[in-house]
Amino acid sequence: MPENAHDYELVVIVVPQLDEQGVAAVIERYTNWIAAAGGTVGSTNVWGRRVLAYAIKKYTDGVYVQFNFQLPPSKSRDLEHILQIDEQVIRHMLVRPDEG
Repeated sequence: MPENAHDYELVVIVVPQLDEQGVAAVIERYTNWIAAAGGTVGSTNVWGRRVLAYAIKKYTDGVYVQFNFQLPPSKSRDLEHILQIDEQVIRHMLVRPDEG
């Protein structure tokens, strides 16, 4: 684990129009970003397409992807900013699982 890195769990909902290759490209983009920021990705898990409880940005379903990784805490805000402006990400949630 990198020095001073914290464990994080990230769940993103990507637009439903993406096929398997498009979802793989999103996973690769964020895996590469985390690595470039000095972190390490432990695992990724594609939960698949699910119906949303309510419409978000006019989408009624999306593809859920979970990332488990370590990242220096100073880079977590940068990651959140990139996720907010990414047009392929409908919604995201970044948490530290070790904080009860």
